[in-house]
Amino acid sequence: MTTRFSILVILAAVASLGCSVCGLPLQTGGTPEPSEAAAATEAPAPPASSSPSVVTPPSLPSGPLCADPQPPLITDLEVRQAPTDVEPSARVPFRDPVFGTCVVRVSDRTTDLSPDDESPGLKNEYSRVQSFNADGSLVLVRGVEATWYLYDAQTLLPLAELPLEVEPRWDPADPDLLYYLDETRLMAYDVEVGEERLVHEFANDFPGQTLAAVWTRHEGRPSADGRYWGLMAVDEEWEAVAFLVYDLNTDRLIAHRDLRGVPGVEDGIDHVAISPLGNYFLASFDRYCEHGELGSDAQPCGLMVYDRDLANGRSLLRIIGHYDPALDADSREVIIFQDVDEDSISMLDLAIGAVTPLWPIDFSHGSIGFHFSGCSFSRPGWALVSTYGGDPASNTWMDHQVFAVELRPEGRVVRLAHTNSLVDEEQEHDYWAEPQASVNADFTRVVFTTNWGRSGTGEVEMFLIELPADWTQRLP
Repeated sequence: MTTRFSILVILAAVASLGCSVCGLPLQTGGTPEPSEAAAATEAPAPPASSSPSVVTPPSLPSGPLCADPQPPLITDLEVRQAPTDVEPSARVPFRDPVFGTCVVRVSDRTTDLSPDDESPGLKNEYSRVQSFNADGSLVLVRGVEATWYLYDAQTLLPLAELPLEVEPRWDPADPDLLYYLDETRLMAYDVEVGEERLVHEFANDFPGQTLAAVWTRHEGRPSADGRYWGLMAVDEEWEAVAFLVYDLNTDRLIAHRDLRGVPGVEDGIDHVAISPLGNYFLASFDRYCEHGELGSDAQPCGLMVYDRDLANGRSLLRIIGHYDPALDADSREVIIFQDVDEDSISMLDLAIGAVTPLWPIDFSHGSIGFHFSGCSFSRPGWALVSTYGGDPASNTWMDHQVFAVELRPEGRVVRLAHTNSLVDEEQEHDYWAEPQASVNADFTRVVFTTNWGRSGTGEVEMFLIELPADWTQRLP
């Protein structure tokens, strides 16, 4: 495959600094002004030519992005308004003016994109997708037009555009390895050497059938150890024909469930996923169950959960919107989700089906959109929530924010940052402005997307929140 890379690292400028952005002056609020050192790290306009390999930046000291990364850790539920400020400069750390956390704008849509990339902005892929590699040294960023960029997670400088297709997922152990899906093929890509290889051709598992793709439909990820993959095969009409569980360690399908003729499939399946420990396969059916009822193995609807062998199908929620699998404090497999029947952020135990309300949602002032991230498998018991809406004013404590939620009854909440993203549901391009915040494995870095009030443009940027490693121990 012909690859096209845009190498955007200024070696001489970085080397002259002698340190990463951890040494840059910290802005405490308002509009941060770049210092001379910060300006020197700005990536230049992409070169006209592209290189066939990834350039590794010079070795830089590691450390926090902010010189003093200790935030005050706001846990109250007061309604707090986001101040109206000019968008911060890229790669200049600053304090969230309301919550005091260390924040930095990572991307710069005016300099970071390849010359032929028509993306109006850059973002993290999705709340349910891990953006950081195994050792936290690299971060994957998505161009709005489905292009993929590799960034250095310490300097925050872009390194290259990657030739990936859909659903790129980091290997949980190898920091240089990405997997992605290309029609019916699972591919692996080594970002250090710029080489790809075929891992598995799923079309071979369907003799006599023609498939268009095997995928999760964008929202799934493998189990926390990378072994088990919950997938869905679709035909040339893009209708689901089978659920699959693939074992990467043995390179074989270990479960196959034929969906042809199954009621509810014709209404659509939003996506599929595997649970963090690989014990459960989850499928979000577009067909809702009736109020007060749940579906069954033979009549699926709502959130369907199957064992790893795709047997014992049961409906655990009659209707399901945004959610994410996670691990609670006891490392039990759960999902955190928006309970649309009870108007609450809730937790569901996948083993026993018990629902635990965590925080009520107040819709009396208008709609609030939610996304959830349970990717912090190294710090079980916590999940990330991001919210958005079309009204720039905050009417409830959770409006226009990114916050952490403890996964237990009467648990704590930690408010991290305002998103400053305005999402008008009537504006098609504002889908890209949904914050869709995602957390890294140990819950010390959070990425989210914002249009900084540029509704209807698709001109979005990715921001990063940094937390100290001991933040949970410092909570009251």
